[in-house]
Amino acid sequence: MKTAFLWGGAAVCAALVGCAVPQRDVVDIAEPAQVPVPPPELPPPPVIEAPPAGPRRPEPLAVPPATPAVQTSAQILQRHMPDYPAALADEGVEGQVIAVFYVGEAGTPEDVRIERSPHPLLSKAVLDALKGWRFEPARSADGRPVRTRMRLPFRFQGE
Repeated sequence: MKTAFLWGGAAVCAALVGCAVPQRDVVDIAEPAQVPVPPPELPPPPVIEAPPAGPRRPEPLAVPPATPAVQTSAQILQRHMPDYPAALADEGVEGQVIAVFYVGEAGTPEDVRIERSPHPLLSKAVLDALKGWRFEPARSADGRPVRTRMRLPFRFQGE
């Protein structure tokens, strides 16, 4: 006597002569879909409350120091034009350097900075030259010297 078993819970076939187990298609069983779990709800952010309002005292107003009105502009008294660095002249480097500075009450350049420059060596040439410049400072209506801002361009070009 011959007995055949089908896996997966199929019926048992008691074999008689010529009895055959029917062929079945193999089917893959899919994994169950993963359902996203929503993140836990976060508590609302804490609320910071302002302290109770008390009687308000007016704050004193800050009065900026009065700057005297400029009556006359600063005038150049002594200047030395910057030297064109030979290495840059040979390479054909040209351009404009813009220097921004203050003319102090003593007539000397203060807080000099380069606003724009095509090359650091040109900037250095302008900074070095401005150290020797002297000005008649700007004056207020009552004739006192006043610190003023200046912006000067210096053009470097080959011959």
